[in-house]
Amino acid sequence: MAVRVLIADSSGTSRDTIRNHLECGGCQVVAETETVAQTIDLFRTTRPDVITLDVQLRSTQGVDSLALFRTIRSESPSTSIVIVGASQLLQKRRIYHSKGAPERIKPPLDSLGMKRMWRRLSDTFPELKREATTPPLGRRI
Repeated sequence: MAVRVLIADSSGTSRDTIRNHLECGGCQVVAETETVAQTIDLFRTTRPDVITLDVQLRSTQGVDSLALFRTIRSESPSTSIVIVGASQLLQKRRIYHSKGAPERIKPPLDSLGMKRMWRRLSDTFPELKREATTPPLGRRI
């Protein structure tokens, strides 16, 4: 069974890049969102195994990506969350880290960031491990 992923990112280009890498590696992208409200609704509906979460995800009704992160953690502690983005606030990064998001991908979404994400996912989901230790290259978009 494929690892089910929800991609939450304000940037369509970032969503495309992440989706490309994940699908080439055998993951199933079950939803893509660009706001906090969309993400919480689709998280509750699709119950993904993994969420890639943009720290700059568009806030709605005063709820930001950190509040969303906490909600997901409290409702589904087993869901893996990969943080995408360069949060400038050290305190915010520490909160993400302390709540179980040890890895984050910093823009630009280059091969190094994607390798780190793939390594973390394959550690959590052994079915994603391949003979080689490198992630799938994917097709160019």
